[in-house]
Amino acid sequence: MADYIIKTWGTWDEDLQRTFFSKESKEIKHQIIVVEGKNVGVVAFSRNETSIHIDEIQVLPEYQSKGIGTLVFSDIIANAQKEKIETTLRVLKVNFAAQKFYNKLGFEKIEDTETHFLLSKKPDLHNSDYPDTESRGI
Repeated sequence: MADYIIKTWGTWDEDLQRTFFSKESKEIKHQIIVVEGKNVGVVAFSRNETSIHIDEIQVLPEYQSKGIGTLVFSDIIANAQKEKIETTLRVLKVNFAAQKFYNKLGFEKIEDTETHFLLSKKPDLHNSDYPDTESRGI
């Protein structure tokens, strides 16, 4: 993540990052991603009446490209689908790999800032077929 922060803002300021994330995390639910008993990542999200916003997802490099992120996102999207609300997230403009991943999951760009794209996946109001996510705790 630091690489993308440096590409976007030119520097990494540890104190600034800690301050930003400590303020942001008060409204955000965090869940550890566990695979075969090992903590391999974290997902953070917040929700309101109209959306679930994915604030962050990080998976250890050695566990990336193994379908873990797709599974986590699928569960969150399925829960949003059940509630008939959209799923949103922000992605740094310089993080091309993440943009490709989110596009593959069906997210569409709805807004952009100087540094980020805001993406959204609207619920399919005609589809009530969604996977069971309760067993995975999402």
